[in-house]
Parts: sequence; C-alpha cells; structure tokens
Amino acid sequence: MPGTTHPLEPLQTARDRLRLLRRRAVDERDAFDQFCTRVEVVPTTEATDVPDPILSMTTATERGVSALRTSYRDTVLAVPHAVEPDVSLPAFDDLLPPGEAVELRWATRLTPALQTAIRDPATAEHERRVERIGAVDAELAALDRTEGLARDLLAVESGTDGSTADRSRLASLSRRCRRHTARRRATLAARDQDPESTALPADCYADLSVSDPVLSVLNAVADLLPASGADTS
Repeated sequence: MPGTTHPLEPLQTARDRLRLLRRRAVDERDAFDQFCTRVEVVPTTEATDVPDPILSMTTATERGVSALRTSYRDTVLAVPHAVEPDVSLPAFDDLLPPGEAVELRWATRLTPALQTAIRDPATAEHERRVERIGAVDAELAALDRTEGLARDLLAVESGTDGSTADRSRLASLSRRCRRHTARRRATLAARDQDPESTALPADCYADLSVSDPVLSVLNAVADLLPASGADTS
C-alpha cells in the first residue's frame, strides 16, 4: 500500500549513517597519523636561554611550535568534513592538558618535552578513531546478521503452507529471533551503563525514526509471524 514502510528499511538507513561515520573516522585517523609523523620530524631545542629575542622567535616559533600549528591545520583541520556543522574536531591547543597548553602558547621553542606532550594526545586521538572504525564495522556486521535473519523469517512466513516442516522451520527461526533480540537488548543495556565501553557515539542513530534499528526490525518481523510460530519455544 502507498506509504507503507518496508520492515527492513531502518537497517538501510542505519547503514547509511554508519558509512558516513566510518568515512569520517578514516579521514580523521589518517589525518592524525600524518600529523603525528610531522611532529616526529620537527626539530627541537632544549629550554635554554637565547640571548637574542629575535633569534629566539625565528629559531623556535617558525621552525617549532608554529610549524606544528601549521601542520595540524593542514592535516586534522583539513579533513573534508571539517566544515560540516555537526563536526567538532579538537583545536590544536585543546590536545594538551590546561597547564601544558598555556606553556605551549608562550613557548619560544619546541622542547623535547613539549614535542612529547603534543605527540602523545595526538596519538591517542588517532587510536580513538581506530577503535571507532572497529566499532562501526562490528555494528555493520550486526545489521547484516539482523537482515539475514529477518529475510529468512519473512521468506518462510510468506511461503508456509501449514506443513509440519514449515511450522518447524518457522519455530526455529522464531527462537533465533528471540535470542538475537535478547542479545541486542543486553548490548544496549551494557552500553547505557558504561558509555565508554563503545567507540560509537551515543547519538549515532539520533536522526533515525527508530531508537534502535536492530530491535525495530526484529519486532516488526515478529509482528508479522503467525502466533503459533512466534510463540513456540
């Protein structure tokens, strides 16, 4: 009927959202990797007094801290989605703890300690993107498993003729559906209790018409099954 939504539609919408997140995470991962590489090769100087303040600024600012600011702008802040309104990338100074950020702003040379203070959090940002990519891939796999199960259920339900074999197959798929639903609910409960346990952002599915695409599809398919098949355990 016109206006009727296919029960599997939330899965495709979720995939589109996840693929966008993955593409952004890959771009950011690569950008932080490039930045960390540049940090490693910028010359450093020890924090000794430089008698000539002009010499101090030219040897330190242009070749040290300033070079890293430029590198950060040309790598991390240059990712294709940096201008999108829903994207918030850390500013260069925000990489460091407050005390070290203040020191960096007033630094006239890049010392080995400051180089490490910049490299380590940038590396951590890189690793967070790696974790997010892994989490997105795991979620995409979960969507694929859900779709496979849902399609099997719909195919058997539409083709059943009431035979013993069909009823047995439908009952088996219904049990799988309930187990899959229980696992998904447990996963969501664990995520709610410990938001740091997942690299997926909490608002990953905020723009979807359903709160969770997996549960939405499983519930929609279960509603289409004959009571005898859905209730069999």
